[in-house]
Amino acid sequence: MKRQRQAGVAAITAVMIVAVAASAVSFMLAQEAATLDQATMVVARAQADQYARAGLDWARGVLAADDPGIDALTDGWAQPMVGLPVDRAVVSGTISDEQGKFNLDNLVVNDQPSADDIAIFRQLLASLGLSPDLADAVVDWIDTNSTVSGNGGAEDAWYLAQPRPGRAADQPMVQAEELYRIRGFDPATVAKVLPYVTALYQPGTRTLININTASAVVIAAALPAVPASAIAQMIQRRTTKPFASTAEVAQWVSSLNPTASTAALGVNTRFFSVHVQVAQDDVQVATDALMVRGANASAPGATALVWRRARF
Repeated sequence: MKRQRQAGVAAITAVMIVAVAASAVSFMLAQEAATLDQATMVVARAQADQYARAGLDWARGVLAADDPGIDALTDGWAQPMVGLPVDRAVVSGTISDEQGKFNLDNLVVNDQPSADDIAIFRQLLASLGLSPDLADAVVDWIDTNSTVSGNGGAEDAWYLAQPRPGRAADQPMVQAEELYRIRGFDPATVAKVLPYVTALYQPGTRTLININTASAVVIAAALPAVPASAIAQMIQRRTTKPFASTAEVAQWVSSLNPTASTAALGVNTRFFSVHVQVAQDDVQVATDALMVRGANASAPGATALVWRRARF
């Protein structure tokens, strides 16, 4: 009887040992499979990043081949790259004219407020149903003095008194999303403004709004004395016949209102935004970048990367 019990215990012990060993093997195999999956994802992500960089090179090539004298939505750069298969990946991309928007950095030039550009931005804000005084806070965010501008301005004293204390940047904006940090620009306000503004720092000077690519909202802010109906007709016409020179722009505006100024308007662009998307296996990569054309005087068509960021 005793021997039978011992044999039974031994058998149970053996079964338990086998079960534990099997469980350990299963766990190790699962861990190995997870490690392999993770390694595969890392490799796929690295490859997708390289394809995204290649997408930026595509944008450089397209912009280099374009005539820098005139930029319009009829140009090659305005045509998207749709679903280009590359090995196991699919790459797509678009190029957009950033000078079709209002440049927030125009508000302060050589550390001095630009009255003409402030007036345009105030008009833009009003057209969106927002307080024009929000322009004062952006001016104070950029300029280096501590004097509060207008009714809506804010300098260090205001930012330091907030629940999350900070200071005004006191420098040109790098990305338009900095608006989230500026007095008065809550998420709802920023969502209204972002489609029409950009941040393009060009030392010592302002960038012009490209009338060939700008929206009706931006053009109307720059030309408040021109009827909206005339702007709508022009936008329709430029799809086949864009303006070829600033002289043509001045002639068109003068025919509608001889006193209106076209000083803020141009017909070409230096700054472009590039959006690249890569889908490879289970990996999705999206990249945004800002490029400037003509930064090198010896190579007018060459582009330089201002910034690049991942899009989530």
